[in-house]
Amino acid sequence: MYEADVIRINSQSGKGGIGYLLEQQFGIDMPPKMREDFGYLIKGISDHEHRELQPKEIYEVFCREYVNVLEPYRVDSVKFTARGGMFAEVDLKVDGIAHPATAVGTGRLDAVSNAIKDSTGIHYTLVSYTEHALTKGSTSDAMAYVGIINGAGKVVWGAGRHNDIITASVNALVSAINRRDRVK
Repeated sequence: MYEADVIRINSQSGKGGIGYLLEQQFGIDMPPKMREDFGYLIKGISDHEHRELQPKEIYEVFCREYVNVLEPYRVDSVKFTARGGMFAEVDLKVDGIAHPATAVGTGRLDAVSNAIKDSTGIHYTLVSYTEHALTKGSTSDAMAYVGIINGAGKVVWGAGRHNDIITASVNALVSAINRRDRVK
């Protein structure tokens, strides 16, 4: 008799199994389309290495490839003011060089997104945003997921983890921006 569920992750694994594993073991509850994107990445690694991946390895790949990817774009701080919508003053760095940015949006994430686009001239469309707490209580880290459409018309995903949900959300957006050229 087995005392624990066994999920084998190899090149034949479905996206649902990988998503289930991350949710059950690490509290990561990705949006379904992001789960699909990540599943293809894991399948490629499993195919390339000709082996099954362990849950910890899968989690490490997720963190390395999607979570708080803060180069070359990075947001060090944001100040918000309610002014004709939500106004954001963004301390943005690109390759370590300061690009102070400001913009208005319908909410905090939209304002930050507009500021980044206005300051850098990059083009993308924000199409998905979800978030959740990783544990219970006021000191829990939050995980946010953002999907953007890159210049090639493909959805690119990013994730952000932080104990402040706004910071997690901004990190998720920046992660997606930094990953946009990886997806063709």
